[in-house]
Amino acid sequence: MELYLVRHGETESNIQKRYQGWMESPLSEQGLKQAAKAGLFLGNNTIDGVFCSDLQRAFHTARVIGSFCGLKPEISPLLREIHFGRWEGMTYNEIEAQWGEDIRRWFDDPFTRSAPEGETIEQVCERMLAFLDELIWKRPDCRRAVVVSHGGSIRALLQYFLNLNRDRFWDLKVENASISLVRREKENYRVVYYNRVDHLDTKAEGEQPDGL
Repeated sequence: MELYLVRHGETESNIQKRYQGWMESPLSEQGLKQAAKAGLFLGNNTIDGVFCSDLQRAFHTARVIGSFCGLKPEISPLLREIHFGRWEGMTYNEIEAQWGEDIRRWFDDPFTRSAPEGETIEQVCERMLAFLDELIWKRPDCRRAVVVSHGGSIRALLQYFLNLNRDRFWDLKVENASISLVRREKENYRVVYYNRVDHLDTKAEGEQPDGL
């Protein structure tokens, strides 16, 4: 099985640098273009299923991608972003002003620490792995799948598959509409590439050249 892990397109909250978590934020105009470019790239492959988080930014990205693959997205809350609890909707500076020591401790160890009333990276990774187990069990016919999720969730999964030291977690980059390819070989997962963004330099169908 091959898994194309796609982060959703840019949102209005991304532009404002807000911690989104489980809160909703619409795709920006740029985010919609990014989704189309990801769809154009993925549509050149034989995709058997498109899956996404139930948060709207992931669903809308998956719906655009699915239109290029001839598939409707299947929704799973297991693919949600990390829950930032009481920090959701806030910028880093706003969080630091109220929870300065807490957020610094979280950055030092996001695997076992969380935002107030939020999730740890370990918990996020566990539910992402639970989704993959469910996918294998329910869809044995699915040889190539597109999985549209979120930056923190995809990063948690990549860190696990790459077996990186936890202190390298923040070195992993997962940009908006980036694509990471993971291949399941027997019982193991191998990361073929991650945070691929070269497809975003292409022109999606109907997109006008820059400056027009």
